[in-house]
Amino acid sequence: MKKNIPFLFLVLSLFLLVSCGKKIVFDEKVFFPNANWAFEDKAVIFQVPLTGSDKPHTVILELDLIGTPNVDMMNTVLVITTPGGGRTVKSFVFNFNNPQEPYIQGASANEKIYRMVVYPKRYFPETGTYTFEVNQFSHKADNYGIRSLRMYIQQVKEEK
Repeated sequence: MKKNIPFLFLVLSLFLLVSCGKKIVFDEKVFFPNANWAFEDKAVIFQVPLTGSDKPHTVILELDLIGTPNVDMMNTVLVITTPGGGRTVKSFVFNFNNPQEPYIQGASANEKIYRMVVYPKRYFPETGTYTFEVNQFSHKADNYGIRSLRMYIQQVKEEK
């Protein structure tokens, strides 16, 4: 038994070291009927209760794609409204034809997950509910091939 104590201490230390890196503070996924992010439903709203913090967070969006989307690019705007009413707007583009973009293989060869780090370091100093509104604007009426939109926020360790 005494021989196992250093090994158990080492395993516990490694576990604590790995688990202290990033902490997910919000994670929600919205599914689109018939794998179609329809034009009339262009805005997806996430209500996120956050405790004010002086630590940085990463805001990530993921599109779950099935097959090939019927659009090459999708212009997107993320509007963040703070509990106090302040607003931040950021525009970005999902480019489905660029092989350099951050794809992750899905459950089958026909499925991909497109990950976009919208804010690598974003601070949320106010306590309360933040509103995240994701608006898509494409040149076609509907965006077939997009099964869901996931947004998650991670607290990240600040480098010293």
